[in-house]
Amino acid sequence: LSKYENSKAVYVSPLKAIGSEKYGEWSHHSTFSKYKISNVSSDTDTTQKDFEESRLIVSTVESMNLRCRARDRWIKDVSVIIFDEAHLLMDESRGSGSESLIMNITMLNPECRVICLSGTMSNYIEIAKWLKACNGKTTKYVNSSWRPTELIEKIETADCLDEQNRFILEEARKISKEEQKMLVFVHSKTVGELICRFLKEYNVACAFYNAGVSQGIRDKMLEDFRNEYSGLDVLVCTSSLGMGVTL
Repeated sequence: LSKYENSKAVYVSPLKAIGSEKYGEWSHHSTFSKYKISNVSSDTDTTQKDFEESRLIVSTVESMNLRCRARDRWIKDVSVIIFDEAHLLMDESRGSGSESLIMNITMLNPECRVICLSGTMSNYIEIAKWLKACNGKTTKYVNSSWRPTELIEKIETADCLDEQNRFILEEARKISKEEQKMLVFVHSKTVGELICRFLKEYNVACAFYNAGVSQGIRDKMLEDFRNEYSGLDVLVCTSSLGMGVTL
């Protein structure tokens, strides 16, 4: 953005939660204070004037695909587009949207640089070759094994939901004594509600983060979870929190 006066940068995330987090972070960051930033998703109302005046655009895959199909003029000014959680290119349900967006953006703006970010992409060499086939540009890949914290794997089995809940309750009490935080991922909203209700019956401070909750309430949950003095130690959540949100 500082190198080219009229250029734009687009950050694309697969989930609204990630985009909202990045938008909030960058809106208050001194590096981007002189640039107008727009957050684009199904929850926001963004006009053509906003797109044209913004230097940094945070968008979901679906919203950016709509702009490409509309052939917006400002797309020609995009110098770099960044795809977060790029391993979703291989996902059966989500991959087609990201794939079509990369192909559309390189067709509408061949000079646009494409950067893909992922913490779990195993076939990054194949993706690099595919990107080169899309825009014909030299493509580089960077791999790192660095982790911010040690990963400890442990597997427990449960024969029923009640046994599972008892195990989660035991772990929640442990982390409370150690003044730590705990995330409980569930595969459905129904299971998440049952677990959260069970924990509250035993006076465990918890909240259930899912796509059915308004964005404002979800933001407040994340704020409280990050705050060590808020009392919220356990966050039960669906996959809507499982990709890219920094906690």
